[in-house]
Amino acid sequence: MKNNLIKKFLSFSIGGYINIFIGLLTIPITTRLLSPEQYGISSLITTVTSFMFVICCLGTEQGFVRFFYDEKEERRGKLLYNCLYYPFHISILVFFLIYIFREKISIFFLGYNEKYFWLIFIFSILFRSLNNYSFLVIRMQQKGKIYSVCNVLLKILEFIFILLLYKTYGDNYKTLVVALLLSLALVTFFSIIIERKFWIFSEESRITKKEILEFSFPLTLTMALNWIFASSDKIVIKTLSNTIELGLYSGAFKIISLLSVLQTGFTTFWTPVVYEHYSKNPEDTEFYKKANDYLSLVFFLIGIGLLMFRNVIILLLGDKYRDAVYIMPMLIFIPIMYLLSETTQMGIDFKKKTKYHLYISIVVATINILGNIILIPYLGAKGAAISSGLSYIIFFSCRTYFSNKLINFNFSLKRIYIIIFSILFYNLYISFFKNIKIEFFLLIINIILIYKFYQKELKKFFVYIILKEKNDLF
Repeated sequence: MKNNLIKKFLSFSIGGYINIFIGLLTIPITTRLLSPEQYGISSLITTVTSFMFVICCLGTEQGFVRFFYDEKEERRGKLLYNCLYYPFHISILVFFLIYIFREKISIFFLGYNEKYFWLIFIFSILFRSLNNYSFLVIRMQQKGKIYSVCNVLLKILEFIFILLLYKTYGDNYKTLVVALLLSLALVTFFSIIIERKFWIFSEESRITKKEILEFSFPLTLTMALNWIFASSDKIVIKTLSNTIELGLYSGAFKIISLLSVLQTGFTTFWTPVVYEHYSKNPEDTEFYKKANDYLSLVFFLIGIGLLMFRNVIILLLGDKYRDAVYIMPMLIFIPIMYLLSETTQMGIDFKKKTKYHLYISIVVATINILGNIILIPYLGAKGAAISSGLSYIIFFSCRTYFSNKLINFNFSLKRIYIIIFSILFYNLYISFFKNIKIEFFLLIINIILIYKFYQKELKKFFVYIILKEKNDLF
């Protein structure tokens, strides 16, 4: 079972590893093709599209995840239909409103009225939503290899379309936005065709539309607040600074997104696995503790590695984005803290206390918005990075606190917080100063702390991976 678990993780994450390699090849090209200003506009469009996706779906994708294993296999197609029912009708209303306010929307994003911008916006929302559901169908069946293929195909097609569209649009936001739209559309159709039997809504599901909505709708506010928490930085930079700063911030985010690929790969695999594990072994808390132990070690090491080589990595973006080297350090907390919180927050989901997600979202969204408003006018994109990094540390702390309040997982929190604050001090220093000796000293302290606190896990990793000996990882 343990080896099977690791194989499942690798099948889901292999696409992420390939996408990191693709990203290392494509990021240097795309950032050299587009100026920071146009890069910033495309990033803002993607950010707002994500919010509209939340509004249209009403959290029903979370309902699909929650009820998937409560439904018999032959009825899961109808469960998907029930989950899509309300989003379909809400989307029609949203698209109609976008058309009515198309001029104002275009001016907000571009600074001028572009005739067909509203079409790009609507289709981006539509295929973002359909892609999410089509990927969920594959993900919840734990078909990791197919899921990885679809993710890699998405990245490859996006890059191909960027090169093709650059010949038409040049240094323009459309090069990135339309490329993403076309690749989303093709991969969505591909993933639906692969699982076409699932999309034939035959037998009636015992999970009703009303039951799905009652579970999902309260999560919509939480997800909207999470979007505000995760995306207010870009909106405030656009409002209180300029699109050049937004472009630098987005460029630094591109580097961090390579780490986010690993985060996404894990959470994609983790969600169906833990729900299945809990349904079979509700008293087994050691499983979640061990996952947290190993994941915290791996991501702390990856984060330190990115910081060590940040000056080299940032060269991928090109000379126009060189100042992003001072923005990147605090941003590494975003994928690290989010991933670790995924391994500690399961008590909230298992006990169905979704109100805690709402409380957490309100707290961290408020803190992040205030932090952005205070810091961005003085520090620009660097201020947004500091606010986001600190907010994600609070996010992790809140999720962990409420989860442990419901189920005592006995996580090793003391060592996690010591390393978090050690890395935090290091990141703040290198965001403002450039003293090689002090920087090296702080780096060594972090490495020593990680080694001291994770000797047991490091030894087991070494035995399992290097010596190929079986041991009790999980």
